[in-house]
Amino acid sequence: MAHDGRMRILEAAKALAESHDSVQGVTISLESVAQKAGLTKPGLMYHFPSKEALMLGLVDHAAEEWAQRLRTHTGHASEELTSFERHRAYVTVATTAEVSRADYWIFSDALYHPKLSRAWSEHLGPWFETTGLDERAVSLLTAARFCADGAWMSEATGVFPSDDLTAVCRHALSLIDAAEQMSDGAAEETSTDTETEVTE
Repeated sequence: MAHDGRMRILEAAKALAESHDSVQGVTISLESVAQKAGLTKPGLMYHFPSKEALMLGLVDHAAEEWAQRLRTHTGHASEELTSFERHRAYVTVATTAEVSRADYWIFSDALYHPKLSRAWSEHLGPWFETTGLDERAVSLLTAARFCADGAWMSEATGVFPSDDLTAVCRHALSLIDAAEQMSDGAAEETSTDTETEVTE
């Protein structure tokens, strides 16, 4: 029951953000969210005792929602996949998911409040893990991720959206393919060098 009340509040806060004409016009208060959720302010404060707690909850909810989209798309947890598979999932989901101004506002607000960025790091950080990869492969994966970031943010804000997101997705995925081929080539080269050393 408490979980239902918490979710009701978070959805109300997101709906308020979405109802504004611009991201800059978003103003969230405990009173406005309580009214939108059909609760009293004390009822809301039972779940979120302060505006900071509400914002932390909202960001955590949004970040977990993105991570869940990725798990649903792949059918796996991040640790069960390769870096290339994780990045392909993100590119695909980011260029096909339904996003809104509220998504962008929740994400961008973390720029000004460091505490809010932790949830994004915790939930999405594992999906962007590239430890152990050649730096050239990492740069290609990063470029693919930046393509995906730009795609969903542009769609969410309506500022210069793409006329063909499918093409954007395809090009971003080709960067990941190139990174994987580069990584495989480097691994084969290392293996050959090792075999040569053993033979000598």
